[in-house]
Parts: sequence; structure tokens; C-alpha cells
Amino acid sequence: MHSEHLTNVHPGWVVGGWALAVLGTVAVVALGGALFASAQDSMLLLGLGVVVGFFAAGLMIGMRWADAPILHAGAITLLSVVVSFGGSVLLPSRLGGGSLGFERPGELAGLILLQFVAAAVGARFGRRLIRTGEEPGMLA
Repeated sequence: MHSEHLTNVHPGWVVGGWALAVLGTVAVVALGGALFASAQDSMLLLGLGVVVGFFAAGLMIGMRWADAPILHAGAITLLSVVVSFGGSVLLPSRLGGGSLGFERPGELAGLILLQFVAAAVGARFGRRLIRTGEEPGMLA
């Protein structure tokens, strides 16, 4: 892809996209928690929230700033990792610091991968929608 250059990554869109992704994730998790109060598996609900929130963020970036959609998705994911690591180091343990709240490292790695894939698919979808004017059948 000819537009995937670091010079095409806009930090403002990365921060704005990350904020939208977090808001979307929190909204889906809160709505799901309110509708399904007896849900046994909160990780499934969190995964759904991550997919919806980060796809929406990627879609917004792909439609508004169509250059370097995959690098923007990677930057959003990296910002998410940096913020969660900073929170776990800087916050006292009584406020949730010291641990990211995951018993198994695979859960955290899976959520990070899910963030990247959802944001990248959303960004490619938005870019393709803007470039061609029609919804892509395949996101190639």
C-alpha cells in the first residue's frame, strides 16, 4: 500500500481514535452489563466491546484521514498498551494499579490483538468506502 508511511500518521487522529475506541468499549460493556446482569463470562462482553469500539475508531480514522490506515490502527493499539502499562505502574494498588486485572497473560495478549485487528479492519473499511464510494465486499 503506497500510503503506509510514518509521515502519514497523524498523532491527533491517533489520540482521538483511541478516545473514541475507549468510549465505545465502555459503552458496550456498560450496556451489556445492564442488559445481562447475570452474565457469567465478562471476558466475552469485554471482547465484544473492544471489537465494536476499536472498529468504530478505525472506521472514523479511515473515513476522515485515509492515509496509512494500518499504521493508525497500530498506533491506537500501542497507545492503549502504553496507557494501561502506565496506569499499572503509576496508580497505587488500591486504585487498580500494580496489576492489569488479568489472571492469564493470554487474555491480555488476545485483547491487544483484537484491538489491532478491529481497528485495522475498520480503518481499511473506511478508507475503501471513501476511495471507491461503495462498501467493499472483501476488505482487500
